[in-house]
Order: sequence, then C-alpha cells, then structure tokens
Amino acid sequence: MQAVELARKVAAALHEQAVDSGHNPWTPYEFAVAEAKRRGLDVERTRKGSPNLRGARARFIPEEKFILHEKCATPFEQAFLVAHEIGHAELGDDVEEDEQGYTTDPTRTSETSPLGVERVVDYSRRQRREVQMDLFAREFLLPRHFVRTLYLEGQSASSIAEKLGAPFDVVAQQLFDALLLPPTLPENQESAIEFPLNDEQAKAAAHRGVAFLLEAGPGTGKTQTLVGRVKGLLNEGVDPRKILLLTFSNKAAGEMAERIARVDSGAAAAMWIGTFHSFGLDLVRRFHDKLNLPQSPRMLDRTEAVELLEHEFPKLGLVHYRNLYDPSRIIADFLAGISRAKDEVVDASTYLKLAQAMRDSAVENDAITDAEKAIEVAKVYAAYENLKQQSECIDFGDLVSLPVKLLEENEAIRSHIQSTYEHVLVDEYQDVNHSSVRLLKAICGNGNNLWAVGDAKQSIYRFRGASSFNMTRFGNEDFPGGVRYRLKMNYRSVPEIVSTFSRFAVGMAVGDADSWLRPNRGSNACKPELRFVGQGVQQSPALADAIQEMRGAGYPYRDQAVLCTGNEKLSEIGQQLERLGIPVLFLGSVFERPEIKDWLSLLSLLVDRRAMGLVRMACLPEFTMSLEDVGNILACLREEDDWGDWRDKVNQFQISANGRTALKRLIKTLDGFKGDTSPWTVLATVLLDRTRIVARLATSSGCSDRSQCIATWQLLNFLRVQPSTGEGLFITRTLDRIRRLVRLGDDRDLRQLPVVAQSIDAVRLMTIHGSKGLEFPVVHVPGMNADTLPGYTQKQACPPPDGMIAGSKANAREQFSLEHKAERECLFYVALSRARDQLFLYAALRNAAGSTRRKSEYLDRIEPNLIQRNIEPHHPVIEPPESLPIDWVADGEFKLSGDQVSLYESCPRRFFYTHVLQIGGRRSPTPFSKMHDAVRKVFRDMIEAESTIITNIEGSVEQALKVEGLAEHGYAPEFKSLALDMVRYFNSIREGHAPETPSVLTMKFGDIPITVQPDDVLIYSDGRRTFRRVRTGHKRDKEESDLGAAAFILAARRAFPDAIVELVHLSDKTVTPIDLSTKVLHNRQEKLHVALDSISRGVFPAESSSRVCPSCPAFFVCGLTPPGALQKKF
Repeated sequence: MQAVELARKVAAALHEQAVDSGHNPWTPYEFAVAEAKRRGLDVERTRKGSPNLRGARARFIPEEKFILHEKCATPFEQAFLVAHEIGHAELGDDVEEDEQGYTTDPTRTSETSPLGVERVVDYSRRQRREVQMDLFAREFLLPRHFVRTLYLEGQSASSIAEKLGAPFDVVAQQLFDALLLPPTLPENQESAIEFPLNDEQAKAAAHRGVAFLLEAGPGTGKTQTLVGRVKGLLNEGVDPRKILLLTFSNKAAGEMAERIARVDSGAAAAMWIGTFHSFGLDLVRRFHDKLNLPQSPRMLDRTEAVELLEHEFPKLGLVHYRNLYDPSRIIADFLAGISRAKDEVVDASTYLKLAQAMRDSAVENDAITDAEKAIEVAKVYAAYENLKQQSECIDFGDLVSLPVKLLEENEAIRSHIQSTYEHVLVDEYQDVNHSSVRLLKAICGNGNNLWAVGDAKQSIYRFRGASSFNMTRFGNEDFPGGVRYRLKMNYRSVPEIVSTFSRFAVGMAVGDADSWLRPNRGSNACKPELRFVGQGVQQSPALADAIQEMRGAGYPYRDQAVLCTGNEKLSEIGQQLERLGIPVLFLGSVFERPEIKDWLSLLSLLVDRRAMGLVRMACLPEFTMSLEDVGNILACLREEDDWGDWRDKVNQFQISANGRTALKRLIKTLDGFKGDTSPWTVLATVLLDRTRIVARLATSSGCSDRSQCIATWQLLNFLRVQPSTGEGLFITRTLDRIRRLVRLGDDRDLRQLPVVAQSIDAVRLMTIHGSKGLEFPVVHVPGMNADTLPGYTQKQACPPPDGMIAGSKANAREQFSLEHKAERECLFYVALSRARDQLFLYAALRNAAGSTRRKSEYLDRIEPNLIQRNIEPHHPVIEPPESLPIDWVADGEFKLSGDQVSLYESCPRRFFYTHVLQIGGRRSPTPFSKMHDAVRKVFRDMIEAESTIITNIEGSVEQALKVEGLAEHGYAPEFKSLALDMVRYFNSIREGHAPETPSVLTMKFGDIPITVQPDDVLIYSDGRRTFRRVRTGHKRDKEESDLGAAAFILAARRAFPDAIVELVHLSDKTVTPIDLSTKVLHNRQEKLHVALDSISRGVFPAESSSRVCPSCPAFFVCGLTPPGALQKKF
C-alpha cells in the first residue's frame, strides 16, 4: 500500500481509539494534545518565529519526547500542527531532520496536479514524508469514513467546518477524498517482498569499476537488481549521499525510493533519487548565477510558451509556416522542434548553421523547401530563447541542455559534481537522449562506477529524442571500455507468452538471436489468441466477450488490461465497453468527459451572458428542464443586446412552470458567485453545500459513476492550483486555459489515475506507452491491422536540419522513417510482454465500405505461437445516446446557406448548436482575430464601393485596426503590415474586371431552400461573371470540393450557366477555382439531399477532433441534450 495511504489508515485508527477513550473530536486542539499525552509527549506553544522552532511552525524532538509549535489564530490550526508531529512519532521518525522550504498545508491533496512545474519537481524522500504527515494530521482530526458518514447523513461541508472550527477548504478537501475516491484494498504482501537475487542478477549488482550496462528484458527483475546494487553499496560502507539514482518519471523515482527505504530508510532519504529533469532543475537552481538566471526561474509549460511566442509571431515574417489566423498550433509544432533540438544540445545558432548548410547543398525542390523551413524554425528558436531570457524563464528542454553546457564549460563546477557523486545509477537507459548521455559524461567522467540498466527493445519514447543508438554506443564512443551483461530469466509470463514476444524480438531492428528469454514459470497450456472480427466496430463487442470469458475463468476485471496505440481510440473503446456493461478504469481526456463538461458549463454560466451552459445543466437531475424551455431561454437572451446578468431576468423567460422552478433552483445554487470567484470555490460550494450531486455519485454502485467521481476529483485538483491573478475574469481565464490545454495536448498528464483508484474492480484501459513497466494477468490488444500497428509514418511538422541528430547518417526524413519503424516494433514488443497468463489480439477483416483490411505484418512473425479464430461477437454494437436523433421541428421557413451546409458536413453537432438551437457565441478575441475582422471590414467596404480603383487603402486599414483596438498594440506596425498585405492582394485580383453588386443566389432541394451569398462578383471583359467567396484565413483541406462549394457552384451555374466560381484566401494569397466534374457534382448533389434529410430528421452526430473541438463555441456544452422536443421559430 502506498505510504501516504498507510499513514492515513494509521491516523484514522488512532482517531477511533481516542474517541473510544472519551476524547471529543469536535474540540480538535484538546483532542490532539490528549493523543500526544497518551504516548508520553509533552506539548508546548511558543511565539511564531521563535528560534526554538528552527524556521518551522512545529517540531517533534524525539530525545526529549516533546512537541513544540507556534501559537496560531485558531485551535484547529494548532491541532493540525500537533497532529502533524504526532505522525512523525507514530510512524517511526526517531531522528529529527531539517527540511528547508517545506510548509505545512492542511488542504493538501494526496497527489499533485501533474501540470507545469509539478511535472518535473519531485519531492525528496524527506519532503514526501512531510506531505505524508500533513495527510496524517488531517485524517487524525477528521477521518474520511467519519466525515463521509456525517455528509451522507445530511450535513454540509460548511456545517461540519463550523462545528469543528476548521476552514471550509480543509473540510471540503477531506470530503472530496472521502466521497470521490474509492477506499483502498490491503496491499498484496507478495508485491512487497524483495526476493533474493538470482546468479545473473547478483553478478550484475556486484559489478564495480568501469561503466556497466545491464540489458534487462521484460520481467527479468531489473528493478530488483538495481535495488540489490544499492543495498550492496550501502553494505560496503558507501556514503548514501555519494549515490545518484536517475530515472525517467517521478512515479518511478518515488517507487524506487520506497523500495530502497525498505532496505535502509535513512539512506533512501540521503540519496539523490529523481528524474534527469528534476536533477537538472536542481543544478539550474544551485548554479543559477552562472546561467544568468534568478535563483528559482519560472518554469514555462507548453501553453505558456505558446502564449509567449504568439505575441512575437506577427513580426517573424515567416513564409512556409505562415499562419495569420490562429498560429497557436504551428507554434506548438515549433516548440516540439525546438525541444527536439535541445535533446541534442543544439542551440539556435547551431540550428541555423545546420539549416543554412542544408540549403547550400540542396538541389531538388523538396530539399530546398525542407532547408528553408529549417531556417524559419531557427529564426523562431532564436526569438523564443530571447523572449525566455527577457522573462527569466526556462522550459522543459532547458532542464538537461543547460546543465550539460554548464558542466562541459565550467571545469570547477564539473569537478565539484563529479566529487559529489561517486556512484551513478540509471534506470531505463534505452530512454535516454543525447543530452542525457552528455550529462552523464559530465557527471561520471570516464564512466567509472556508472551502472545503467535498459532494454533497447522497449525504446518507445523516440518522439522525445530517446534512441537505442545510445545503447549501441555504450562502451564504445560513450564510456569507452564499459562492459555489458544480460539478464535472461523472465519471471513474469508463462512460456507460451515468453516464446511469443521472444520470437518477435529476434527479428526486430534492435533485436538479435540472443534476445530469447527463458521462462521461470510453468506452462498453462494457453497459447495467445488472434481473434478476427468482420469490421472494426465489432472489436469492442469482441473485447467484451473475451473479458467476460476470462472473468468466468477466474480473472476479475482488475486483472485484465486493454492496450491501444492512442488515447482517442482508447476513449472510444472505453465508452463502448461501458455501454456493454463492462466496468472500465479509464479517464481519457478529462476535460472532454461528460461530467467534467457539466461542471465547466456550470462555471461558464457566471461569465456568459447568453448562458449556453444551460444546455448541459438542464440534463442534470437537480436542474432538469425541457429542450423547449432551454431553447426559449436562449432565444430570449439572443434577442436582447443589453441583458446584463441573465440571472436577473428569470421571470421574463417564456417557459413552463417546471422549467421556471428548475431555473430558479439553479440560480439560487449560483447565488453570490461572480466571474472573478475562484473556480474551485464555486464548484466545491455547489457540489458539497448547495446540492447533493456528490452524495448521489458517491452512493452509486455503477462503475461509470465511480469514474465520474475520480474525474471530478482530478478536475478539482487542477482548479485548486490555478493562478488567481492575470488578465480578465478568473473563471474566463481558467476556461480559456482549459481550451488551450486540450488543443495543444498539454492535458495528457491529467489522465493519470490517482493511486487509490487501483482498488476498483474494473478493466484497465491504457496506451501501450502508459503500460510500460506494468504487468497484468490478462492482456487484450485490439487494432492489429496494418493501418494501426505499425500504422503509417506521420509527417513531421518541423523536421530537424540534416546533421542535427547525433549518430544519424541519413537525412532528416529518412532518419525519422527509420526511427518510426523501429519504435512501432518496440511498441508491439512492449504490448506482448505485459501479459502474465493470457494474451488476446484482435483484428478486423474488412473496413466500413466492405473492402479487405490487411492484418498487421507483425502477426506473421509470431504466427507459429498463435491460435487464430474468426468470431461473431455475442455482444451487440450499441450507439452512444448522444448520437440518437433529436426531436425538432421548424416553425416558419427553414432555409440554409452554403456555409451552413459546409458546417453540417464538417460537424453535424456543431451545426445543431449554431443554427438550430442558435446558442451563439464565438471564440475569445485575439489580436489575430481582431486583425482579420479589420481586413473583412475593409474588403467589404471596397466591394460596396462598386469600383476596382481604390484609393487610400492604407488609411482604410489604419482606421479599421483602430476600431478593433489594435492601433495601440505593442506590435501594431506588424499587424498593419499583415493586414495591408492581405487587402492589397484582394485589390490586385480585382483589377481589370468590372464589379457587380453581389446578390443572393437561391436553389431548392426538396422543401428546403439553400441560399448562397457571394462575397464578390466581377464581370470579365468577355461578359462572363465570376462569383467569389472571400476568406481572410487559410484554405481548408478539400474546401473547394465540400458540400458548401458544391452548393455555391450549383446555385451560380443555375443563374448563369457559364459562371466562374472561385474561393479566395487572403492569408494564402490564393484564388482556387471550384471546377467539379459532372460526376463529382452529381455525387455532391446526392450528398446534399442526404444531409438535408438528416437535418430534417434531427441527425446531429459529433465529429470529434482534439485539434478542432476546443476552438468550438459549443465545446463545453457538446453532448447530451435536454429531454423533450424542440419547436424552433425561424
């Protein structure tokens, strides 16, 4: 059991004993002091800042059996300090230790929100111990089972807090832990046992001297061997402060520290155990002055880095990476390319030199373009580094590259570090990148007493710069004279599975004939199975069949795992399995989960005067309203220009009596909150005090409700640490940040489940990347088709210049392809080797159109080990409830524009929200969007002027930018230049033609008219008309052949058979003709008929996209709709 949870259980037991002894828990200070006295400890108060406290707020002095604490404003605060120190006494901290920089926090969560600097910073073991004591103290004063009972019996968080004399935040956090997280199960004692090392492991652990690389395949006991080496060093008298142990995740570092603590807790606290990046951050802070940085430079997360560069983007003058509409995605791609450069310790100037050399030698067009793109990346890289320096910030990539340069260039510091650490141990060496290797060289010198363990066949982080190339160089170019050794005995899997992944290993690009492992376990006579289904949609029902089959064979849900290559597919499978009654443990994209959208929609009601969040609130049992009522409220708000706070107008809405009651209940729930209220405070108060939503979820036995609870806890954990200062309203700022996190994929770490969730009996769903280092009795791997695994090589947005990747002899494109191929092999190897007893693989025979789907080539390489079956799943395919038709009818003439038809084709659900329910809304304006608004104003004025001879374009642009508030912007000259460029281009493509006032073009499809409004109409010298749709942004893929384009050309040609139809995109400076063949046009007409029929029948499924959805105004409300029918007036 995790140490934190063990401490809390001990604290709860002590609370019970104290209550049984007659002490009153509602007088917390007396309660805590009584417990101290029971164990013979004296308690004394002293003034705040007393020298006797040694900079702390309280001290436990073991040799004097004494607790000293500062005087506080409330008895509860004093009780918390005493209880914290009782934790030290109870859990065996017999030696007092100082820990600088630690602050007690009674609201602390058991796990930090894994965003920003928390991704990097890991607590030392002593700091982890202090966190443990904070949670011990809160549990002793207010045990979770106790506060849960109080709440479920009807008390609110505020009433409990008032009676206890504790802050609301403290009680709320304990309630969230008690109600939203599952109880833990007793630890499997077998997992805590450290078995004796076998001969191979003992030989590896005993190595001393030259650099040593232990090649340890899956299940061979690499961690046990590493811990055994540490134990041996300590037994030899090595000072633990001289030992440095580097890993690749904070979780792995924490687990390693706990395992070493079982051997020697004092040594575990004294050793430096952490990730390369946390060690790098420690070096940056210690030698900040040598790096021209403040003592604690601010860590930029990716969203902050994007924002930093976004302001600079207008002045960069990019051509190949030009994006004048929303550059955030391209900037994120730049940052990925820059991070990759830092993996190779390549700075901006070196990057530029490589790119220029590439351009000088380029002959073919593709090579020239690649080189020019690399030069633009170098330009952005230099600008980014300059901005960071001005802001005194660092990013994730700096945490290794800066210490590398520091140690390589400063002999005194290098010598100091080398003398500080005599023994360096590295876990997962196959995941190191070039900068990590250079850091190790700087720390270890010739490599003496460097001991590393890894497996090239499990190198699955190549997108982060990891490369098995570093494994190859070990003992040769890197750490010359170093030696290697292999562990060959697999303790995890049955022989049938060991022989399967071993057979695959010998044929891998990084494998060899010696990759075959020996199984320690006996046979279970169950060969891995490959199950074929007719189509891909049947894989989830097939999974459900196999999962239930295995459950019947004695494997509970928690002993089974489904592994996929990507999160989006995993999320789809998870939802399908839940609909089939299979409990799953998977959060997916937290901010896109239905219940999280509920809470974010509720928050949005405090800042959105159009109140679109009502669409989701009306679906909750606490505030149920009909779709008709919601539609009427939204229509009323849409028609008024100056409504102020919508909550003040409830009596003016034309809605049903039930709807008005529910709306008033919602308004009362939000009473007193505003847009600048803390989002955490709003949700905590609503969920715990003003509704019984959490009680409803906590008492449900459904696994999906338990997942909702965990996701809600994760959201609250995220909201709790959001900065309260910044531009704009607190809630608006937070919602905008969430959109950006999702769009940039920077929310992925929030998908990690809290440790206590492991007690839930549900099937584990995870990516193959996420499963690394784990094992499961039963493993299911769907998607074994060629288009999924290995899949296709994705094009790099910002490929590195040739020569940047250390050891690469190929050009950037070729190298990327080689690395992708090798990594996909490693992914499959990792997936196969997670299984202990049973392994199931799944593939589809056909695609949705009925064409044959090729199975993965990997399957041929393990065919002798497989049982192959074609199956027809017993479980059915169940469609999600939000995909069911919406009952609606148009009141009045319902007509559509060409743009609306295009929107329906791209996302029917967004069409419903925008044009049927008409919830309105637009993205938060940015300087770029304001510039586009200004350009639209100017070119529309030019069209209305009915002349192609336009004077004073510059003055018109300046005035339009002024109206949009950009005249005083820091980059006003750059925005003016970009806007002028677009407007002048628009003017140039009209020269020589006669303008005509655009008029609406109409055509009917059945009973529904489609209208097309050309933006510009020009008459050529031969009398033909050109109809143009003008966009200021960039052209979408296939925009010239979508349904909107088809409607445009059909309407134009119906009015003027010889008409020319064109799309103009000012950011791209392109004019694209819409020239569809007769056959294509006929197919588009058929699709138009189908689309219009689907609209009439209320078919509005969502087309989900992690890149597009976060920018949609309906992002937070998208999903289920309120009950009932909608009669919509047009």
